[in-house]
Amino acid sequence: MRTEIDFAPMWAVPPGRTICDLMKSRGIASTKLANLVSMTEAEFDNLLSGKSALTAYVATHLETNLGASANFWLRREEQYRKQLTELNEGVDPEKEEYKSWLKSLPLKEMQSLGLIESTRDQKEKLRGCLSFFDVPNLDAWYRTYVDVRAATAFRTTDAYLENVPATSTWLRLGELQAAKIECQNWSPERFKAQLTKIRSLTKIAAPSEFLPKLQNYCAEVGVAVVVIKAPTGCRASGATFFANPNKAVLLLSFRYLSDDQFWFSFFHEAAHLILHWDADLLILETSDGPKSPREEEANAFASEQLIPHGFQTRMREAAKTLKGIMRLAQDAGVSYGIVVGQMQFRGFVRRDRFNRLKTRYKWDQLTAKS
Repeated sequence: MRTEIDFAPMWAVPPGRTICDLMKSRGIASTKLANLVSMTEAEFDNLLSGKSALTAYVATHLETNLGASANFWLRREEQYRKQLTELNEGVDPEKEEYKSWLKSLPLKEMQSLGLIESTRDQKEKLRGCLSFFDVPNLDAWYRTYVDVRAATAFRTTDAYLENVPATSTWLRLGELQAAKIECQNWSPERFKAQLTKIRSLTKIAAPSEFLPKLQNYCAEVGVAVVVIKAPTGCRASGATFFANPNKAVLLLSFRYLSDDQFWFSFFHEAAHLILHWDADLLILETSDGPKSPREEEANAFASEQLIPHGFQTRMREAAKTLKGIMRLAQDAGVSYGIVVGQMQFRGFVRRDRFNRLKTRYKWDQLTAKS
């Protein structure tokens, strides 16, 4: 399923954005330009992000090294500060709407992950949360995130509905992690062709071994694969969106920490990217209604990729014995756990049978490489 989420703010944009664009087009490293304007790298980063003001001294040096006039840079700075002031009006942690919003966020987990500072100062806490989401006020947050159900393809548990603030936090984390992954240009055809190679990774038990390979295989065809633990309130198992037109993001939560669930979620999300990435209608799978045709298509695609049809016809008979299950998995070229999971889903074996064949993961195995 295609989901293009544009996290770039459509409001006050600092002059630093233009500086970055010009540096890139001219092939100038940020460390070099920082030195030319007599700034440390940290000071220059603050200038780019808008935390520090762009002074006349800096404007003169930018004119010399980037080409735009000093007056242009000073006007950009003045415009940015004016817009920022207008946007910050009414941002008050004592207002009921901001109080409610802060309470809805997984603040303890955000603090433990270092996403926001641990503080009792409500103004600082509010400022930190807005900064994490890269929005100036709550109105901008709603415009960017409140429609996540309509903007992202989720695989959710059957027992819970999505909590939008918690899910938005998970999505934002995924977006930030994906930005660190270099990818070639997105190609649905090449991605589909790559799935055969990816499928062989299911037989590798250790995440420390298969995750880097999975991420590399996907990056080669324009897909950034990110694994982020879902915060409290977020029930998503996976999501797909586009960081830009040439870079897809496939976000997974490893929710059940077992190989059958992880790989089914991966191939389900892969199906959305391959089959539905240019669809206008975007779907959220929840328990409050029947699955959409696109979800059914993604489920069928994932099942076929994991256990091709020729092997699926053997499942009922193979499910009768441990030896039959293991032989089918070996012939199909997938892990034992995947075969057990698919048999349980189809009702060929009970949910409490053969679970020892599944590979179980721990979070400390996942976070090091994801």
